[in-house]
Amino acid sequence: MQAEIPLQGLSLVVTRPPAQAARTALLLRAAGADIIEFPVLAIASINATLPAPELASASGIIFVSANAVGHGLPLVASAGGAPAGMEIFAIGRATAAALAQAGFKHVVSPQQSIDSEGLLAMPQLLRVEGHHIILVKGCSEFGGRTVLEQTLTARGARVTVLECYRRAPMVPNLAKREALSELLASGGVHAFFALSVETLDSLNNIFSMMQHTPQSQMVLLVPHPRVAMAARARGFDRVAEVPLAEPAMINALTELKPRLLNPQNF
Repeated sequence: MQAEIPLQGLSLVVTRPPAQAARTALLLRAAGADIIEFPVLAIASINATLPAPELASASGIIFVSANAVGHGLPLVASAGGAPAGMEIFAIGRATAAALAQAGFKHVVSPQQSIDSEGLLAMPQLLRVEGHHIILVKGCSEFGGRTVLEQTLTARGARVTVLECYRRAPMVPNLAKREALSELLASGGVHAFFALSVETLDSLNNIFSMMQHTPQSQMVLLVPHPRVAMAARARGFDRVAEVPLAEPAMINALTELKPRLLNPQNF
């Protein structure tokens, strides 16, 4: 039975936006973990359009996230749909899966990386001089990375940025904050998921409103070295990198479990 519920005994806080948190929480609960859903970011559509001539002149479209797929594909459809033969790119397995579910059979996505740098290393994007590429992404109150746009432009491509959704900080209500504060004070939380730098900043803002939130003693689970570095710069000393893909996430957490149950070992 233990092999079937490897995360039993762990209490984990999922901070993803509500729509994305549901699947993560379901997966973790199935593995035996107790989950506290505590969203600190919100995702919302924004008014955006993609002119048909822009789409028609493009040789490729890059979707940076599953949210970009969900909010951007209707705009692509309104502009006439992706022409046959246009290359479709995705960052991350969840993004590629969302595109596949939408009917795209050929999606270019790095298998060993979930970041912009991994996509930029793909052969299809190394020589893009004279190409027109549409970059579908979100905008954020925290700013955001521009490495894709800058690098592709430096390689000679014309890049059209289509911002189709907004990421904004979200503050859970007082009752949720107080409940989490009590859990932290009693040692009832083993780790927080923090999947982006924006999540870190929103968490720090929320923690400033709460008691019993010593960041240096919390364990953060992050998906990428860049987020790990940002976490440590913000005072989180106990950080572990955990992949998001299934079943790698459960395997990584199972391996981490002894340390999570005894965080002084971090």
